[in-house]
Amino acid sequence: MWGRHDSEIGELLRCAAGLVPAEVQSEDVLDHLDHEEWELVLDLLGEFGGNTWQTPRFWALLAEAAIQMDLDHAWFQWRCVESIQGLLRVELVLAHDAEPLPARGQRPTWDLTGNDRRLAALWIETKPVLGPGERATARLRPFVPPAWAHLGRGDVITLLGGSAGKAKIIEKVPARP
Repeated sequence: MWGRHDSEIGELLRCAAGLVPAEVQSEDVLDHLDHEEWELVLDLLGEFGGNTWQTPRFWALLAEAAIQMDLDHAWFQWRCVESIQGLLRVELVLAHDAEPLPARGQRPTWDLTGNDRRLAALWIETKPVLGPGERATARLRPFVPPAWAHLGRGDVITLLGGSAGKAKIIEKVPARP
């Protein structure tokens, strides 16, 4: 299917697999690598748990492999930036009179703590579109991460605009030093 690019794709995926710590590594990945099942390997590598060992290089290798396979690489690029800036996951609930909110491509304004308005890109994990009154887990990627440093698990922030709602922080992993 990828023809002359097979060996390059395999090299990218092997490099990424080599960055996975032994305690997280799976024999399945190595077996699928040996059988040149590139899409399956990409999926498996992208689903490994943990946030602290996944380096920008790991995610960049997966993004490049996806590009070479003509697959959507946006998730891997998102995770690459997240591995640098930190992780901020929220439980988002839209107001009942809110406009539907697409899962990706949005950079809405948030009120962090009473008139401290900040921008953050949004990635809704569990649905392609979040409708009025609905709830979903989402990831935020602040444009200016230090402005969000004071927030922690359990804090509630407000989504402003036509797709108004509330988000409770459920997970926060700080930026890498």
